[in-house]
Amino acid sequence: MILILASASVITPQLMGHAFAVSSVSLAPASTVIERALRWLAVNQSADGSYGSYFEHETAAAAYALWLNNSASSNAARAFSLLSAELDDSSSWFWPQYGEADVAGSVLYSVSASHHLSLINLNSVSARLLEFQQPDGGFKGYAAAPDYVSASSSVDTSLALWGLANSSSISSQSRMSAVNYLLPLQSNDGSFRLTSKIYSSNSTDSLGPEPLSVTALVVLALKAAGYTASDNHVSMALDFLTASASKNFTTGSDRNGHVYGASLSALALATFGRASQANDVVAFIISQQDSDGGFRDIGRGSSGSNALDTGWAAIALEQVQPGPMFSSFLSPLVFVGAIILVGVVVVAGVVTVYVSLRRRVAKSTLSSGTTLTISTH
Repeated sequence: MILILASASVITPQLMGHAFAVSSVSLAPASTVIERALRWLAVNQSADGSYGSYFEHETAAAAYALWLNNSASSNAARAFSLLSAELDDSSSWFWPQYGEADVAGSVLYSVSASHHLSLINLNSVSARLLEFQQPDGGFKGYAAAPDYVSASSSVDTSLALWGLANSSSISSQSRMSAVNYLLPLQSNDGSFRLTSKIYSSNSTDSLGPEPLSVTALVVLALKAAGYTASDNHVSMALDFLTASASKNFTTGSDRNGHVYGASLSALALATFGRASQANDVVAFIISQQDSDGGFRDIGRGSSGSNALDTGWAAIALEQVQPGPMFSSFLSPLVFVGAIILVGVVVVAGVVTVYVSLRRRVAKSTLSSGTTLTISTH
């Protein structure tokens, strides 16, 4: 009875919480959600492979999502052809003369992760991207009000480092300088600030609109730079992302969650081996799909789906598998099962010993009685 009560005390809250989550929203299978998201990306792609002018970062996310599903995808091929040509063109708007390291970094990461580096001159591309790196080690691109002077930021630095490290086109010195810029930006709760000043987030920054996405991007960059889950900075950041998942990825007064931040968080958690937490995040992402099959982050201020949020949501769903439905309570079940198994073994042992002792006592008593009778006779 004690074992049963102990088991109930462990498993009941977990199951009740999970039952509430499941009953609150009917989740479609991940495969169906991915298929609908990819269809949205294919339908909304322009003939040249893009998703609009000055939206290379959106095209990069969409192209990678389409390629992950089918490396022979014609939609992905058109997008990567366009992106590669723009990376090679020194006059492209995102290069230093106009300047946004996060866009260039995200495009390089997409081209590298999809094994399309042969389409670009990597030496020239990496050299131009490294021009963004400042004496403080950070990469510039973020422009803050009121003067909008370009400055280093965690988002620009993370995406530049992610792209350069993934393509093996950054020196150890430049890599460590970037990391040394990022680490002091971590707050006590594990999240990362946008800059060394008071800016914790900026909703106008499409690639880092809130602390969730900023932190996840830094974690992914640190992984590419060689950091492991045992590092304290990484562990604290992962704990922050896990805690954010329990709040449905809301920040401040948001009523709905940030699907972009959740998608990056799922990748960050899975990359560092936190599969259970990553699967829980996937369940949240699935619940956020729009009726047209696309995705949109609440921070965009947009009334419809877009390629950036849809692309990263699809990437997360494609790379983080399987089983979001069971991860939240599977561990307690295993734990309780172990308790019950040990209890059964102990009880069985006690019963066996008890029966054995009774038999010995009975046999001993019988032998004593026989001896007494013979002696009296």
